[in-house]
Amino acid sequence: MFKPRRLTFDELDERLNIYEHKYGYSTIEFYRRFENGELGDDDDLMMWAGLYHLFNCQVRRTPESASRHGGITT
Repeated sequence: MFKPRRLTFDELDERLNIYEHKYGYSTIEFYRRFENGELGDDDDLMMWAGLYHLFNCQVRRTPESASRHGGITT
């Protein structure tokens, strides 16, 4: 059976960076385009959007994590 686990801030940041390098633009730019319906909804993009949502939830809970890591690469 699948047992979910919580990703750390560092793991979220690392996974977002992987998508940024794969697609060639920042997570912030991706999310703007995704929300505007410019990119479609394939599984990979849905995962990136979900990871960004989790990242933002983590930042809201522990803002010192974001400042320590410099936030998202833009």
